Amino acid sequence: MRRNDHAALIEREARFPAGHREGYEGYLRYLKELREDHYDSFLRSRARHFAEVNEVIAAFDDAPPEEFAAPYDLTPEAIEELSGLVQRKYVMRFKNIRRSWSLLLQYLPELMAENAAPRDVLELSSAHGATLEILRHKGHRVVGNDFPNFLSRRNTLHSGERRVNTFDRDIHRDDHGFIDEEGEIMGWPYQRIIESLGLDVRLFDCGQVPYPLEDRSFDTLITFDALEHYCRPEDWMSLVDEFTRIARRSILIVTNAVQEHKLQDGPYMDAFYAFQKGMRNYRKGGFECLYAGLHRHQLTVFKLVRTQG
Repeated sequence: MRRNDHAALIEREARFPAGHREGYEGYLRYLKELREDHYDSFLRSRARHFAEVNEVIAAFDDAPPEEFAAPYDLTPEAIEELSGLVQRKYVMRFKNIRRSWSLLLQYLPELMAENAAPRDVLELSSAHGATLEILRHKGHRVVGNDFPNFLSRRNTLHSGERRVNTFDRDIHRDDHGFIDEEGEIMGWPYQRIIESLGLDVRLFDCGQVPYPLEDRSFDTLITFDALEHYCRPEDWMSLVDEFTRIARRSILIVTNAVQEHKLQDGPYMDAFYAFQKGMRNYRKGGFECLYAGLHRHQLTVFKLVRTQG
């Protein structure tokens, strides 16, 4: 077993729950110290780094429960399969939970509140399912989505460079053979993790609209770090319109920060800036933008809420 392969990371998480040498209780003590130090350091230095995951959790004084500190319950065969499909960091359950927990605390407090009324929630591109795990724990009814195209660096035609509704399985074939010759989806990279958690994940391509979902079938729709993988930003707004068809109450979109090499792509950046402006001024289908904010120092967070109809 290599020191940092997938199996070793899962075994380490079992030995050190919550990623701390003193276990979950040690992690809670660390958060308390971090919270106290964060306020003191800010008053003295005004450091310009963006808040890290643990700093966010410490500021809210709301840590993920201990049950999430247990590693994924995976067979050796499942771990071996995952080692060829997903990055090592994504098999560490508590790290996945912490990342999603910090985003939900900041942008969907109505779902994270104690005794929050249960909602029907859809997350697009659920990956390892941490967001779904958390919201299920909070009592919500959750459904996820995934799709197995453009999986590795060997595929030079990235999904983020296509236009909406242009998927061609002869061109956009996944490197791991999850889509057969007839276009049927036979599986997806995170399948072993999702099945071990008992989560409901639907397989469809989010760059192809309309989605196979009924109008207003979910209270809340979420997409974290995924929109930029569906198509070019020229077409992102057409996807948002599809989101408003499906959602009854609210939509949260958090995109990845623009990568450095994209800054020199004039048409891409023009479309990206146009999307930002369009989202800030969104008034369509009964929805309007009630929050736009920075994440990782870029304007990438947008929350739409139904205010009419």
